[in-house]
Amino acid sequence: MKRYLGAHFRLTCAIAATVAAAGVCQAQEPTLDVVLERLGAYISGYETKVVELAAEEQYEQWIKRRTGYGGAVVARRKLTSMFLFARLPTGQAWFGLRDVSRVDGKAVSGRDRSVEQLLEEGTLDSIEEALRVIHGNAKYNIGSVYRTINLPLQALELLHAEHRRRFEFTSAGRTRIAGSRVWQIAYAERVRPSLISDGFGGDRMANGHVWVDPATGAVFRTEVLIGKENAISVEYRRNARFQMLLPSTMEEAYGLEIEVVHGRASYSDYRRFQTSSRLITNETD
Repeated sequence: MKRYLGAHFRLTCAIAATVAAAGVCQAQEPTLDVVLERLGAYISGYETKVVELAAEEQYEQWIKRRTGYGGAVVARRKLTSMFLFARLPTGQAWFGLRDVSRVDGKAVSGRDRSVEQLLEEGTLDSIEEALRVIHGNAKYNIGSVYRTINLPLQALELLHAEHRRRFEFTSAGRTRIAGSRVWQIAYAERVRPSLISDGFGGDRMANGHVWVDPATGAVFRTEVLIGKENAISVEYRRNARFQMLLPSTMEEAYGLEIEVVHGRASYSDYRRFQTSSRLITNETD
């Protein structure tokens, strides 16, 4: 049977070449393992390309009561931030650092320098100060859900090749995004302790989907699900200036007993900034 199929495939190619001299025979689709290898290679390369990029982030958050409790929006917040991609000496944070500058239109007070300026300085003291600012920015998130995973590249960190054995992957269909044919791949974390914690040492097993160009491994859309009602989804669009796919929007939802916390962020005005050379080394020690 295998030889027959192979012979039939060669015959089909020969007929195609005869009918259309310039025609090219359609190659067989890659296996899921091959596409995952390409995805891993893409993310590793993406990591080096996105470092030292910055974007303006406009981030709206709101809390909506569940239908049984009236269904009304009971609170809103708008954050304006500079979103920075930088590699710290610890190897952390290539997937994003949020520097909030305005909350509901009011400038954040009590700071002499921005996170970008601190990173540009590159001293140990300035880096520690930058990290304090970044972790402190979580307090501006609306609602009772304390979170630091609301980052556009969080899914790429989970799907990094170094974590591949932690997850089970399955094919979930084919579709088109922005004119490109992509595979939808489902993933589910199977190894404890989980990569994401509840903040008290407990596991929060991640799962979701990633939409991938099977030929290149390029990522067009990601989704991270934690539990039944906690979700973060990100859309990527090609940036003409940097000739690469970059986050365009991020949407999130966190389900509570009475309310659901929502968020939607948009990214624009991508540019490159400079950091101290010690910040962008690829060392992992």
